[in-house]
Amino acid sequence: MNDRRPGPWSEFVAAVRADHEALCGHDERYGRRGLPPGRLATDLFVRIGFQMMVAYRVMRLCVALGIPLAPQIISRLMRHLYGSDIHWRAELEPGVTLVHGMGLCISGSARVGAGAILFQHVTLGESIHPETRLIGAPQVGRDVHIGPGATVVGPIRIGEGSKIAAGCLVASSVPPGSLVQAEPAVVRPRETGGMRRWG
Repeated sequence: MNDRRPGPWSEFVAAVRADHEALCGHDERYGRRGLPPGRLATDLFVRIGFQMMVAYRVMRLCVALGIPLAPQIISRLMRHLYGSDIHWRAELEPGVTLVHGMGLCISGSARVGAGAILFQHVTLGESIHPETRLIGAPQVGRDVHIGPGATVVGPIRIGEGSKIAAGCLVASSVPPGSLVQAEPAVVRPRETGGMRRWG
């Protein structure tokens, strides 16, 4: 029988193109402050988040080609260049966008659906579920928005189309179409040396 599935290189190219299309789509949605429409080669040179996605895709390509040491080397380079740790075993579907990219931590057992957008300092971490005691990392659905500094841990599911706002700690599953927000910051006068003052 003739196997017509695309090879690793074709899958790599298709995934990079899908990631770039998603990036351009998010640019239109959030605005690029008057910048011209992005081209893949230009965005690869100037957009850190897209550089990181391509580096992740290269790691996955190396895994598919049976080159086990290369993903580990690329992973270490990403840590030094971008201060981020994306495991080569993590599964990010084609069409995921990283914004800024700094400080990301994505576990090897995490899964992220197409159309998702992850901002800086997002953690998708492995942990033990407090009730089931299962160990695992989040499964993030399609078109999920995870804001800056959000920490999502454990074998949980983030439902399709949900938004995790900046600074949230999420350790339980979220239904599709949800909005998850952290408690607002408490602002009060600062007390120093028996005196109350602002500033």
